[in-house]
Amino acid sequence: MKNEKTSRMHKRIALNLVVIILVANAVLTGFNVYLTVQFNQNLANLGFQSNTYNSTSVLIARADDANLGKPTTYFSLDGVIQQTTHYGMLYASIQVINSHYGALTIWLKDFNAAESEYLSPERLNDTEVSSADEKESHTYILAPGLNQPSPQLHLKAQVYLNSENFPPKGESVKFSLGHLSLEAEFLDFDTQTIVAKEFSAEIFIVLEMP
Repeated sequence: MKNEKTSRMHKRIALNLVVIILVANAVLTGFNVYLTVQFNQNLANLGFQSNTYNSTSVLIARADDANLGKPTTYFSLDGVIQQTTHYGMLYASIQVINSHYGALTIWLKDFNAAESEYLSPERLNDTEVSSADEKESHTYILAPGLNQPSPQLHLKAQVYLNSENFPPKGESVKFSLGHLSLEAEFLDFDTQTIVAKEFSAEIFIVLEMP
């Protein structure tokens, strides 16, 4: 009887040992799988970071045509109107896809006046469009990802008129003053690379005699 009890005890101990060994193997296997997954994920992250660090930003820029409206100021010489001043807004649409933080800067480059019967041919090159708020540029700090700022630029136009072709008093005429060139530039803070884009808008005014 004693031998039988001893045999059962040995079997129970052996069974418990087998169970413990199986559980230990399962735990070790799971831990190894976890380490493998983490290692592969870290490698993938390193590869992604390397790719994004060396990636080039994408910059798209456009502007709507701007109507600066009727004159706010008239300048006369010997009773004849020679010059008018106009103010208005230019609306731009910018899209930047970037991997890092950076700065987007927008500024006016130059203005090319268009020939018109209402503009003085002698002073055509003196007609200008500039920033009304005296800011040389507009700057935005962008986070990584897709950014879509919509700048609003306050413009001022100095217009020299052809006194021989004024519209009749009480009537108004809208015409193209010319094309304004702008430039958008994105600086990547991490890589110090710059992506630039030129774009333009046609500028209109409304001429009306007081």
